[in-house]
Amino acid sequence: MATKMTRDDYLAFHKKLCEEARSLSAKKNADYAGGDGLQPFANFERCEYLGITTTEKGFLVRLTDKISRLSTFSDSGEFQVSSENFEDTILDVINYSCLLAAYVKSKNCTVENCCDDAEC
Repeated sequence: MATKMTRDDYLAFHKKLCEEARSLSAKKNADYAGGDGLQPFANFERCEYLGITTTEKGFLVRLTDKISRLSTFSDSGEFQVSSENFEDTILDVINYSCLLAAYVKSKNCTVENCCDDAEC
């Protein structure tokens, strides 16, 4: 099946989708990180504090949930949970991936090697 999207169309779509994901992440993370915003990974670190699994694997569990939902959608063409659609699930995959990447990066940061540094 031929696609009607050009590379420029794709890049514009990518930018819009990532902007939507970032906006959603800011809203959701405010709920999970607390009012002070000092613990953006708190709900994932809780897995480790409770002795369930590592923080990293906590991220992967949530990603697996979303991939499973997309797999089911791929098979049936519909979502059983009416409050979440295809785009919502894709946005969550983007955000969980970014959260995991940021968490891993933050583990490598020190006072001398600030997280604002691209090489951190």
